[in-house]
Amino acid sequence: MKRLGLLILLAVCSQFLSAQTEPTDCPSRLKKDISYLASDELKGRQTGSPEEALSANYIAQEFTKAKLVPQTQVFQIVQLRMATSKCMLGISAPGMDTVVKKFTLFSDYYPLSQSSNAASVKADWYDCGYGLMSEKLQRDDYGNTDIKGKIAVIRLGYPGMEENPHAPIAEVSDIPTKIAEATKRGAAGIIFIKPYDKFTAPSGNLKRNEKTLEIPVFYCNQTWTFPQAPITMVSQVKVFTADAHNVYAFRNNHKKNTIVVCAHHDHIGINEYENSRYTGPAEIHNGADDNASGVAAMLEMARTLKGKKYKKNNYLFVAFSGEELGLLGSKHFVQNPPEFLNLSTQKLGKINYVINIDMLGRIDTTKKVLTLNGVGTSPEFEKAISLIVTDTNQLKITTTKSGLGPSDHASFYLENIPVVHFFSGQHEDYHKPSDDEALINYVGMANSLNVLEQLIVLNNKKGKLPFTKTQDAQMGRTKFKITLGVMPDYSYSGKGMRIDGVSEGKPAQKGGLQKGDIIQKLGDFDVNGVEDYMVGLGKLSADKPTSVVVLRGTETLTIPISFQ
Repeated sequence: MKRLGLLILLAVCSQFLSAQTEPTDCPSRLKKDISYLASDELKGRQTGSPEEALSANYIAQEFTKAKLVPQTQVFQIVQLRMATSKCMLGISAPGMDTVVKKFTLFSDYYPLSQSSNAASVKADWYDCGYGLMSEKLQRDDYGNTDIKGKIAVIRLGYPGMEENPHAPIAEVSDIPTKIAEATKRGAAGIIFIKPYDKFTAPSGNLKRNEKTLEIPVFYCNQTWTFPQAPITMVSQVKVFTADAHNVYAFRNNHKKNTIVVCAHHDHIGINEYENSRYTGPAEIHNGADDNASGVAAMLEMARTLKGKKYKKNNYLFVAFSGEELGLLGSKHFVQNPPEFLNLSTQKLGKINYVINIDMLGRIDTTKKVLTLNGVGTSPEFEKAISLIVTDTNQLKITTTKSGLGPSDHASFYLENIPVVHFFSGQHEDYHKPSDDEALINYVGMANSLNVLEQLIVLNNKKGKLPFTKTQDAQMGRTKFKITLGVMPDYSYSGKGMRIDGVSEGKPAQKGGLQKGDIIQKLGDFDVNGVEDYMVGLGKLSADKPTSVVVLRGTETLTIPISFQ
């Protein structure tokens, strides 16, 4: 009996000591969460890694401590695609079915990224020349020829490319455009060949995230066309996948509408997928600000958004994975939402609005600016923000209207749901190993979360907020043809786009652009803000130099930029 009493006493003491170690104030709780999520133990939380699973498990445990029931949504990501020895490119003898010539994989030919992972075809082929189509330039290499069911053999580039690399026809001479033209006409397979011996071959690296076709698409390392006989193409690509983890918890206040508070918990690991801005040897990218800070803030809201003043809505707290690889987790979520978010007539119809927290840990101690992106997605946001009370010596609020952006709120905006992105600003440590916990501004985070809570309370009695589509530049993880290599200052509200950082070795740095320069014009495109800059960037080409007009202090400079 004495032994039983001792065990009970030890258990009670253990629980008491455990409870005592839990932080009791907001900054300390934020620090506890970020210190773990951004520790070397989690190795940068690469999507699909064992450490990302540890991150998901930690978030689930914190939901449980907040008296919520965690749910995990598993989805697959592609880690690697690799052509296998089962690939084949062969030619039959005229009038025979037997393949009499086989090309050698990798030395003679290889699949391109757009090629199906598993497809085979045997068909006659058609020489499509350069496969160029431009109504504007009155060019049509197909004419009236029907290539449906045939293999399209297409030369890379365009005629005279060596002598005139900037010809107008260049804009329709890229591989994706040629593939689109051939598939539109019903090609059963596509083989690209060189126009001349010294032409640079396309990459044989199979992009893991490429949207693949249902047909084989090969590059064949030759300049001559094939004999008039059927061609056999077999594309067999091995796909290596991994499980990624969204984690969510629902606070059911039995109301009609639900507010989503979300953040992504993945980061870029040790740069396995080459997302880093760092050029040195392999290092762990802990991602304290991006986005351990957002997850810690979301968890804090899971603990505090309860009680009478918050009961006008339900709350769904979500940690997404795969954001760094292209908003994969949030895209999967909106396509496969929990049933309790759906109306009988509308998927996600019970969502009132979304608050996305991505990079909230680095409120600048001089500027003290919190940026709220997406406030144009509902007329109620700007009304509420005008009523938010802050100590402007501690925190100033700036806003942008667009609902698109390089974070998970974009996935919801595209479903016509109002969104706000809480963001403390860009910095030099972004996507570098130096984004560590010691640099987090916990007081700034706490002040920012007070703004978030006020935003919810001010909209509490308005029911479901109306959605407004905004004038958007595609600011997501768009693969632009080129990059200038600058970081926008999202806190800047004047005319133009102020540069908050310049990446080493990129065109901007080589051209002489500096931190603090305000871009007024990009090529022929006027820049009034970040969104204009993104639009202008999308109009530039790697093979065409341009110029950038900047305001540096009181001086206006025109700086030539080359992307070669």
